[in-house]
Amino acid sequence: MSASRRRLAAFRHEGGFTLIELLVVVVLVGITSAMFADTFSAVVNRSSQVQDQNILQTEVRAGLNTLVSDLRDASFGDTTVPILSYGANSISFYSPDRLQPMHMRRVTYSVVGTSSDWFLRRQVTKSTNTNGPPWTGIAADTGPVSTLFDSVQNPTSIFKYCTQVPRDMALDTINNPTSPELITWACTAPTTAANVKTVVVKVGVASNPSSTTYYYGAVATVRWNAS
Repeated sequence: MSASRRRLAAFRHEGGFTLIELLVVVVLVGITSAMFADTFSAVVNRSSQVQDQNILQTEVRAGLNTLVSDLRDASFGDTTVPILSYGANSISFYSPDRLQPMHMRRVTYSVVGTSSDWFLRRQVTKSTNTNGPPWTGIAADTGPVSTLFDSVQNPTSIFKYCTQVPRDMALDTINNPTSPELITWACTAPTTAANVKTVVVKVGVASNPSSTTYYYGAVATVRWNAS
């Protein structure tokens, strides 16, 4: 009996948590969990934004490389001016493909879209004949259209045209990728398509409305010469 009494007495003197202490712990755990959830959500969202921006940057670089390559090959195969039309947000020109037998292409780059999403598209119409003028089937833009990249932030003016080649122009480069004036050329604007020697591209993109706008530039020298 004495042993049983001692065990009962020991049980009566064991410590524990009061209800108030438990409530305080529950509140603190809830606050900590909420803070962790907000932090985790912010990290996930930021990581997603960075990933989206990296994908968009890759698409922009690839698209501008394609545009520059097409422009450098601009030609009609004779003394015809290869540039059909040019403006602040579109350009259309003739450029042969690299296949055998060779087709002539009518290539048009333009910024299209809505107030919420602008994108740069490329339309290529191939001639129905090969290997030399007179070319047929390219009197109008009727070929397939592809989107090079979207999320364009300055849709009204991405192209600039110069009558000089780059070595004859003053260049001021601003090394800030978020500056809308990434590339500034001091050049003379052409009055006709035949006078276009250099095409400067400057485009700003952002993966979503809350992201920073990054600007990318490219320069293409039109190699065509009437002589």
